[in-house]
Amino acid sequence: MILLYMMTLTEISYYSRKYLPFFIIFCLFVIVFFYIIKLFFLYLQTQPQQKVIETHPVFGSIKRPVIKEGSTSASFQYVLDTIEGQPVTATETAKVFSLPPSYSRMKFLQQIYLMAKAVGFDTETVKHTLVGTDATFDDGKQKMTIDITNYNFVYEFNIKNLDSEEFSISNTLPSQRDIEDKAINFLIAVGRYPEELAQGKRNLVYMTYRADNNQLMPAPENQTTNMVEVDFYRPDITGSPSDYPIVSPSYFNSQNYVMIAFGKDSFQVIKAQVKFFEKSSDQYGIYPLKSGDAAWEELKVNKGIIVSDTTGISTVNIKKMFLGYFDPDVYQEYLQPVYVFLGDNNFVGYVPAVDNKYLSD
Repeated sequence: MILLYMMTLTEISYYSRKYLPFFIIFCLFVIVFFYIIKLFFLYLQTQPQQKVIETHPVFGSIKRPVIKEGSTSASFQYVLDTIEGQPVTATETAKVFSLPPSYSRMKFLQQIYLMAKAVGFDTETVKHTLVGTDATFDDGKQKMTIDITNYNFVYEFNIKNLDSEEFSISNTLPSQRDIEDKAINFLIAVGRYPEELAQGKRNLVYMTYRADNNQLMPAPENQTTNMVEVDFYRPDITGSPSDYPIVSPSYFNSQNYVMIAFGKDSFQVIKAQVKFFEKSSDQYGIYPLKSGDAAWEELKVNKGIIVSDTTGISTVNIKKMFLGYFDPDVYQEYLQPVYVFLGDNNFVGYVPAVDNKYLSD
Protein backbone atom coordinates (compact mmCIF):
# COMPACT_ATOMS: atom_id res chain seq x y z
CA MET A 1 0.00 0.00 0.00
CA ILE A 2 2.92 2.30 0.80
CA LEU A 3 4.31 1.57 -2.62
CA LEU A 4 1.04 2.39 -4.31
CA TYR A 5 0.84 5.66 -2.43
CA MET A 6 4.36 6.60 -3.39
CA MET A 7 3.64 5.74 -7.00
CA THR A 8 0.59 8.00 -6.97
CA LEU A 9 2.67 10.92 -5.69
CA THR A 10 5.19 10.21 -8.36
CA GLU A 11 2.54 10.26 -11.01
CA ILE A 12 1.18 13.53 -9.70
CA SER A 13 4.58 15.08 -9.78
CA TYR A 14 5.14 13.79 -13.27
CA TYR A 15 1.89 15.04 -14.70
CA SER A 16 2.24 18.35 -12.93
CA ARG A 17 5.57 18.99 -14.56
CA LYS A 18 4.22 17.81 -17.88
CA TYR A 19 1.05 19.97 -18.03
CA LEU A 20 2.13 23.02 -16.01
CA PRO A 21 3.37 24.93 -19.09
CA PHE A 22 0.00 24.35 -20.79
CA PHE A 23 -1.86 25.63 -17.75
CA ILE A 24 0.31 28.74 -17.61
CA ILE A 25 -0.29 29.35 -21.34
CA PHE A 26 -4.07 28.94 -20.80
CA CYS A 27 -4.08 31.46 -17.96
CA LEU A 28 -2.12 33.94 -20.03
CA PHE A 29 -4.58 33.45 -22.90
CA VAL A 30 -7.56 34.16 -20.60
CA ILE A 31 -5.91 37.30 -19.24
CA VAL A 32 -5.05 38.56 -22.73
CA PHE A 33 -8.55 37.80 -23.99
CA PHE A 34 -10.09 39.64 -21.01
CA TYR A 35 -8.09 42.79 -21.70
CA ILE A 36 -8.83 42.63 -25.42
CA ILE A 37 -12.58 42.61 -24.65
CA LYS A 38 -12.14 45.43 -22.15
CA LEU A 39 -10.19 47.53 -24.63
CA PHE A 40 -12.85 46.88 -27.26
CA PHE A 41 -15.64 48.25 -25.02
CA LEU A 42 -13.48 51.23 -24.05
CA TYR A 43 -13.03 51.94 -27.74
CA LEU A 44 -16.79 51.83 -28.34
CA GLN A 45 -17.35 54.28 -25.50
CA THR A 46 -14.99 56.79 -27.08
CA GLN A 47 -16.79 56.70 -30.43
CA PRO A 48 -19.46 59.38 -31.09
CA GLN A 49 -22.95 57.97 -30.65
CA GLN A 50 -25.67 58.95 -33.09
CA LYS A 51 -28.49 60.28 -30.94
CA VAL A 52 -31.94 58.96 -31.71
CA ILE A 53 -34.55 61.71 -31.46
CA GLU A 54 -37.99 60.39 -30.62
CA THR A 55 -40.85 62.34 -32.19
CA HIS A 56 -44.56 61.77 -32.47
CA PRO A 57 -46.06 64.50 -34.69
CA VAL A 58 -49.65 63.31 -34.29
CA PHE A 59 -51.18 66.44 -35.87
CA GLY A 60 -49.04 66.24 -39.00
CA SER A 61 -48.30 69.68 -40.43
CA ILE A 62 -49.50 72.48 -38.14
CA LYS A 63 -50.19 76.15 -38.84
CA ARG A 64 -47.72 78.82 -37.82
CA PRO A 65 -48.79 81.03 -34.91
CA VAL A 66 -50.70 84.14 -35.97
CA ILE A 67 -50.44 87.50 -34.20
CA LYS A 68 -52.86 90.14 -35.46
CA GLU A 69 -50.75 93.08 -34.33
CA GLY A 70 -47.42 91.51 -35.32
CA SER A 71 -45.23 92.61 -38.21
CA THR A 72 -42.27 91.18 -40.10
CA SER A 73 -38.67 92.05 -39.37
CA ALA A 74 -38.01 93.45 -42.84
CA SER A 75 -36.50 96.82 -41.90
CA PHE A 76 -34.10 95.77 -39.15
CA GLN A 77 -30.46 94.82 -38.84
CA TYR A 78 -29.69 92.49 -35.95
CA VAL A 79 -26.68 92.08 -33.69
CA LEU A 80 -26.51 89.13 -31.30
CA ASP A 81 -25.31 90.53 -27.97
CA THR A 82 -26.37 87.84 -25.51
CA ILE A 83 -24.45 86.42 -22.55
CA GLU A 84 -23.93 83.16 -24.44
CA GLY A 85 -22.56 84.99 -27.47
CA GLN A 86 -24.29 82.58 -29.85
CA PRO A 87 -27.81 81.35 -30.61
CA VAL A 88 -29.25 79.06 -27.95
CA THR A 89 -30.86 75.70 -28.77
CA ALA A 90 -33.16 74.92 -25.85
CA THR A 91 -34.12 71.36 -26.76
CA GLU A 92 -34.42 69.14 -29.83
CA THR A 93 -38.09 68.26 -29.36
CA ALA A 94 -41.08 69.75 -27.56
CA LYS A 95 -44.77 69.14 -27.03
CA VAL A 96 -47.40 70.80 -29.21
CA PHE A 97 -50.79 70.90 -27.48
CA SER A 98 -54.22 70.85 -29.06
CA LEU A 99 -56.59 73.75 -28.36
CA PRO A 100 -59.93 72.08 -29.14
CA PRO A 101 -62.49 74.38 -30.81
CA SER A 102 -65.58 75.47 -28.93
CA TYR A 103 -69.00 75.48 -30.51
CA SER A 104 -71.97 77.82 -30.30
CA ARG A 105 -74.12 76.88 -27.33
CA MET A 106 -77.87 76.77 -27.75
CA LYS A 107 -78.52 77.71 -24.11
CA PHE A 108 -76.15 80.66 -23.78
CA LEU A 109 -78.69 83.31 -22.78
CA GLN A 110 -78.80 82.48 -19.09
CA GLN A 111 -75.01 82.50 -18.80
CA ILE A 112 -74.38 85.79 -20.60
CA TYR A 113 -77.09 87.55 -18.56
CA LEU A 114 -75.55 86.25 -15.36
CA MET A 115 -72.17 87.62 -16.51
CA ALA A 116 -73.67 91.00 -17.39
CA LYS A 117 -75.49 91.24 -14.09
CA ALA A 118 -72.29 90.37 -12.20
CA VAL A 119 -70.51 93.47 -13.54
CA GLY A 120 -73.41 95.81 -12.75
CA PHE A 121 -75.80 95.84 -15.71
CA ASP A 122 -79.50 96.17 -15.01
CA THR A 123 -80.45 93.21 -17.15
CA GLU A 124 -84.13 93.98 -16.78
CA THR A 125 -83.73 97.06 -18.95
CA VAL A 126 -80.42 96.49 -20.80
CA LYS A 127 -80.64 93.68 -23.36
CA HIS A 128 -77.93 92.17 -25.50
CA THR A 129 -77.32 92.51 -29.22
CA LEU A 130 -75.89 89.51 -31.05
CA VAL A 131 -73.52 89.83 -34.00
CA GLY A 132 -72.14 86.50 -35.13
CA THR A 133 -71.00 84.84 -31.91
CA ASP A 134 -70.52 88.11 -29.98
CA ALA A 135 -73.22 89.22 -27.55
CA THR A 136 -72.86 92.85 -26.40
CA PHE A 137 -74.38 94.74 -23.47
CA ASP A 138 -74.02 98.53 -23.46
CA ASP A 139 -75.74 101.05 -21.17
CA GLY A 140 -73.55 104.04 -22.05
CA LYS A 141 -71.66 103.79 -18.76
CA GLN A 142 -70.11 100.39 -19.36
CA LYS A 143 -69.86 97.86 -22.17
CA MET A 144 -69.35 94.10 -22.19
CA THR A 145 -68.93 91.80 -25.19
CA ILE A 146 -69.13 88.03 -24.67
CA ASP A 147 -68.27 85.25 -27.12
CA ILE A 148 -71.18 82.84 -26.73
CA THR A 149 -69.08 79.83 -27.83
CA ASN A 150 -66.59 79.96 -24.95
CA TYR A 151 -67.64 82.95 -22.76
CA ASN A 152 -64.45 84.86 -23.40
CA PHE A 153 -65.26 88.51 -22.81
CA VAL A 154 -64.12 92.12 -23.03
CA TYR A 155 -65.40 94.58 -20.41
CA GLU A 156 -64.87 98.35 -20.25
CA PHE A 157 -66.12 100.97 -17.82
CA ASN A 158 -66.22 104.55 -19.13
CA ILE A 159 -63.36 106.09 -17.18
CA LYS A 160 -64.88 109.58 -17.50
CA ASN A 161 -67.51 108.49 -14.99
CA LEU A 162 -64.94 108.21 -12.19
CA ASP A 163 -65.20 110.81 -9.45
CA SER A 164 -62.03 112.90 -9.77
CA GLU A 165 -61.85 113.59 -6.04
CA GLU A 166 -62.51 109.99 -4.97
CA PHE A 167 -59.99 108.57 -7.44
CA SER A 168 -57.19 111.10 -7.06
CA ILE A 169 -53.60 109.95 -7.48
CA SER A 170 -52.80 110.77 -3.86
CA ASN A 171 -54.55 107.62 -2.65
CA THR A 172 -52.65 104.79 -1.02
CA LEU A 173 -52.94 101.45 -2.84
CA PRO A 174 -53.83 98.22 -1.03
CA SER A 175 -51.25 95.45 -0.71
CA GLN A 176 -50.31 93.37 -3.73
CA ARG A 177 -52.22 90.40 -2.30
CA ASP A 178 -55.34 92.50 -1.81
CA ILE A 179 -55.12 93.85 -5.36
CA GLU A 180 -54.76 90.33 -6.77
CA ASP A 181 -57.69 89.08 -4.67
CA LYS A 182 -59.96 91.83 -6.02
CA ALA A 183 -59.04 90.91 -9.59
CA ILE A 184 -59.58 87.21 -8.93
CA ASN A 185 -62.92 87.84 -7.26
CA PHE A 186 -64.07 89.83 -10.29
CA LEU A 187 -63.30 86.93 -12.66
CA ILE A 188 -64.94 84.45 -10.31
CA ALA A 189 -68.07 86.64 -10.11
CA VAL A 190 -68.19 86.86 -13.90
CA GLY A 191 -67.79 83.09 -14.11
CA ARG A 192 -64.71 83.10 -16.35
CA TYR A 193 -61.68 82.18 -14.26
CA PRO A 194 -60.14 79.14 -16.00
CA GLU A 195 -58.26 76.67 -13.82
CA GLU A 196 -55.01 77.18 -15.73
CA LEU A 197 -55.10 80.92 -15.05
CA ALA A 198 -55.72 80.18 -11.38
CA GLN A 199 -52.62 77.96 -11.34
CA GLY A 200 -50.37 80.28 -13.34
CA LYS A 201 -48.34 83.38 -12.65
CA ARG A 202 -49.69 86.89 -12.11
CA ASN A 203 -48.03 90.19 -12.85
CA LEU A 204 -48.98 93.68 -11.67
CA VAL A 205 -48.62 96.73 -13.92
CA TYR A 206 -49.01 100.09 -12.16
CA MET A 207 -50.55 103.07 -13.95
CA THR A 208 -51.73 106.58 -13.25
CA TYR A 209 -55.05 108.11 -14.28
CA ARG A 210 -55.41 111.89 -14.19
CA ALA A 211 -59.05 112.92 -14.18
CA ASP A 212 -58.21 116.57 -14.93
CA ASN A 213 -57.02 115.74 -18.45
CA ASN A 214 -58.48 112.23 -18.78
CA GLN A 215 -55.08 110.61 -19.37
CA LEU A 216 -53.98 107.09 -18.52
CA MET A 217 -50.24 106.48 -18.54
CA PRO A 218 -47.58 104.23 -17.03
CA ALA A 219 -46.87 105.15 -13.44
CA PRO A 220 -43.65 107.12 -12.86
CA GLU A 221 -41.22 105.15 -10.75
CA ASN A 222 -41.51 105.64 -6.96
CA GLN A 223 -44.62 107.81 -7.30
CA THR A 224 -48.11 107.19 -5.95
CA THR A 225 -50.47 105.55 -8.43
CA ASN A 226 -54.19 104.97 -8.50
CA MET A 227 -54.64 102.20 -11.05
CA VAL A 228 -53.26 98.66 -11.40
CA GLU A 229 -53.56 96.02 -14.10
CA VAL A 230 -53.38 92.41 -12.91
CA ASP A 231 -52.18 90.11 -15.70
CA PHE A 232 -52.95 86.39 -15.58
CA TYR A 233 -50.83 83.73 -17.34
CA ARG A 234 -50.99 79.99 -17.85
CA PRO A 235 -48.47 77.95 -15.83
CA ASP A 236 -45.08 77.29 -17.44
CA ILE A 237 -45.01 74.25 -19.71
CA THR A 238 -43.08 71.38 -18.16
CA GLY A 239 -40.20 70.26 -20.36
CA SER A 240 -36.61 69.11 -20.49
CA PRO A 241 -34.01 70.34 -19.61
CA SER A 242 -36.18 73.09 -18.05
CA ASP A 243 -39.71 74.45 -17.95
CA TYR A 244 -40.76 76.95 -20.60
CA PRO A 245 -42.64 80.21 -19.92
CA ILE A 246 -45.86 81.35 -21.55
CA VAL A 247 -45.61 84.43 -23.78
CA SER A 248 -48.53 86.55 -24.95
CA PRO A 249 -49.19 88.39 -28.24
CA SER A 250 -47.79 91.58 -26.69
CA TYR A 251 -45.20 89.92 -24.39
CA PHE A 252 -45.19 92.70 -21.76
CA ASN A 253 -48.88 92.25 -20.91
CA SER A 254 -51.29 89.33 -20.92
CA GLN A 255 -54.48 89.19 -22.95
CA ASN A 256 -56.12 87.97 -19.73
CA TYR A 257 -56.26 90.85 -17.24
CA VAL A 258 -58.29 92.98 -14.84
CA MET A 259 -57.55 96.73 -14.55
CA ILE A 260 -58.69 98.37 -11.31
CA ALA A 261 -58.89 102.02 -10.24
CA PHE A 262 -58.53 102.63 -6.49
CA GLY A 263 -60.21 105.51 -4.69
CA LYS A 264 -60.05 106.72 -1.12
CA ASP A 265 -62.71 104.32 0.09
CA SER A 266 -63.66 102.31 -3.00
CA PHE A 267 -62.41 100.71 -6.17
CA GLN A 268 -63.75 100.26 -9.70
CA VAL A 269 -62.86 97.73 -12.40
CA ILE A 270 -62.09 99.84 -15.46
CA LYS A 271 -61.21 97.15 -17.97
CA ALA A 272 -61.14 93.38 -17.96
CA GLN A 273 -60.61 90.76 -20.57
CA VAL A 274 -60.33 87.01 -20.85
CA LYS A 275 -59.31 85.56 -24.21
CA PHE A 276 -58.43 82.06 -23.17
CA PHE A 277 -58.66 78.76 -25.04
CA GLU A 278 -58.61 75.58 -22.98
CA LYS A 279 -55.62 73.31 -23.62
CA SER A 280 -56.07 69.56 -23.94
CA SER A 281 -53.60 67.87 -21.59
CA ASP A 282 -54.14 64.50 -23.29
CA GLN A 283 -53.97 65.56 -26.93
CA TYR A 284 -50.44 66.57 -27.79
CA GLY A 285 -47.67 65.61 -30.16
CA ILE A 286 -43.88 65.53 -29.85
CA TYR A 287 -42.39 67.65 -32.63
CA PRO A 288 -38.79 68.26 -33.68
CA LEU A 289 -37.62 71.84 -33.19
CA LYS A 290 -35.34 73.92 -35.36
CA SER A 291 -31.99 74.82 -33.85
CA GLY A 292 -31.25 78.16 -32.27
CA ASP A 293 -28.96 78.96 -35.19
CA ALA A 294 -31.78 78.29 -37.67
CA ALA A 295 -34.20 80.48 -35.69
CA TRP A 296 -31.62 83.30 -35.56
CA GLU A 297 -31.15 83.12 -39.33
CA GLU A 298 -34.92 83.24 -39.87
CA LEU A 299 -35.19 86.37 -37.71
CA LYS A 300 -32.50 88.04 -39.82
CA VAL A 301 -34.23 87.22 -43.12
CA ASN A 302 -37.64 88.63 -42.16
CA LYS A 303 -39.32 85.44 -41.00
CA GLY A 304 -39.79 86.65 -37.45
CA ILE A 305 -42.91 88.22 -35.92
CA ILE A 306 -42.26 91.56 -34.22
CA VAL A 307 -44.72 92.29 -31.41
CA SER A 308 -43.33 95.50 -29.86
CA ASP A 309 -43.33 99.13 -30.90
CA THR A 310 -40.09 99.62 -32.81
CA THR A 311 -40.65 103.02 -34.36
CA GLY A 312 -37.42 104.75 -35.38
CA ILE A 313 -35.18 101.72 -34.83
CA SER A 314 -32.94 100.37 -37.59
CA THR A 315 -30.43 98.21 -35.70
CA VAL A 316 -31.50 95.92 -32.87
CA ASN A 317 -29.10 94.47 -30.31
CA ILE A 318 -30.55 91.15 -29.16
CA LYS A 319 -29.86 90.79 -25.43
CA LYS A 320 -31.68 87.56 -24.65
CA MET A 321 -32.94 84.49 -26.51
CA PHE A 322 -35.04 81.66 -25.07
CA LEU A 323 -37.80 79.17 -25.82
CA GLY A 324 -41.39 79.87 -24.74
CA TYR A 325 -44.95 78.84 -25.61
CA PHE A 326 -47.16 81.30 -27.49
CA ASP A 327 -50.62 81.73 -25.93
CA PRO A 328 -52.94 83.16 -28.63
CA ASP A 329 -55.62 85.80 -28.08
CA VAL A 330 -57.60 84.70 -31.15
CA TYR A 331 -58.52 81.07 -31.66
CA GLN A 332 -55.77 78.89 -33.10
CA GLU A 333 -55.59 75.12 -33.10
CA TYR A 334 -52.36 74.69 -31.18
CA LEU A 335 -50.36 75.90 -28.21
CA GLN A 336 -46.87 75.70 -29.68
CA PRO A 337 -43.30 76.75 -28.85
CA VAL A 338 -41.59 79.84 -30.23
CA TYR A 339 -38.10 81.26 -29.94
CA VAL A 340 -38.26 84.63 -28.16
CA PHE A 341 -35.77 87.40 -28.95
CA LEU A 342 -35.53 90.39 -26.59
CA GLY A 343 -33.55 93.47 -27.52
CA ASP A 344 -32.91 97.16 -26.90
CA ASN A 345 -35.81 99.63 -26.74
CA ASN A 346 -38.23 96.92 -25.61
CA PHE A 347 -37.82 95.00 -28.86
CA VAL A 348 -39.58 91.62 -28.89
CA GLY A 349 -39.58 89.15 -31.75
CA TYR A 350 -40.93 85.60 -32.07
CA VAL A 351 -39.83 82.86 -34.46
CA PRO A 352 -41.88 79.62 -34.69
CA ALA A 353 -39.77 76.89 -33.10
CA VAL A 354 -41.25 73.77 -34.72
CA ASP A 355 -39.15 72.39 -37.58
CA ASN A 356 -40.27 74.02 -40.83
CA LYS A 357 -41.13 70.70 -42.48
CA TYR A 358 -44.01 70.44 -39.98
CA LEU A 359 -45.20 74.06 -40.40
CA SER A 360 -47.69 75.46 -42.90
CA ASP A 361 -48.94 78.98 -43.53
